[in-house]
Amino acid sequence: MTTPPEPHAPDTPLFDVEAPVELTVVERLLALADLYTRHNDAIDLLFAGRTPLPPDAYVSSSHRLERETLAGIKAVRQQCPPAVEPVTSAVVRLKQTAYLAGGATRYLTAARQARPADDADPAHPDPRRGFGQYLRLARDLTALAPAAIVASATQIATRLPQRARNTTTVPGLDTAQRNALLEVAQGHIAVTDQYGQRAYGHTVLVSVDVLRNLEAQGLVERGSATVPPLFPGDPSLDRVRLTALGIAVLSTVINTVHIPAPQAARPVPAPAASSSARAHR
Repeated sequence: MTTPPEPHAPDTPLFDVEAPVELTVVERLLALADLYTRHNDAIDLLFAGRTPLPPDAYVSSSHRLERETLAGIKAVRQQCPPAVEPVTSAVVRLKQTAYLAGGATRYLTAARQARPADDADPAHPDPRRGFGQYLRLARDLTALAPAAIVASATQIATRLPQRARNTTTVPGLDTAQRNALLEVAQGHIAVTDQYGQRAYGHTVLVSVDVLRNLEAQGLVERGSATVPPLFPGDPSLDRVRLTALGIAVLSTVINTVHIPAPQAARPVPAPAASSSARAHR
């Protein structure tokens, strides 16, 4: 039993990312939460036997999440918010998220090493041993990251100087729409194709009509077939995600929407490599 080496950053991307633009601190954190959601969904699809990607892609994605989280912390500090609660707790939570992303990277590196060389189609990996076990452990470490990051963004937004805030607004955005945007930001909403008749949420009820309205305004979009089905044999679901405009708009109203702060996570030991969950969050 040996500790896996620190992973390098492979060139294989897990998903395409738009060209970087100048974002405010809160926008940057909301975009980061979306990256974690997309990463988690990709691992869930692998467990469901849908669209497996090259092993290096998952390692590269997790490694990027750690880097981006640390960069987000640096961006917060550059705005010099006051060292008071709840800002200090929010920064600590972001540090923990970066630490957990680093642990996930090591587990995914171990999974890559544990996968048999002749395993061209790792459909339905066993979460109890070998390749699948390392995947499950990595997935557990990033499971709560989107909600934790959004909660931190909410707390930080209340203490940022005016120069660090976005002023993009949408007239007539009501409470239901704001709550829906917040749920989307946390990666809590998946829908059937073309929204169908139901939305699958997490903490609050989100109306399909509200989601349709937000999409019509260009605030949300659907990632087609990016979430595993609820039942085997059913079609994959679509993840509802914030657009760039949706991120900008939510960043201006996020401190007016209540979101409970999650509990701090405890450190997790590094994995040991062997020789040889699905969740709609």
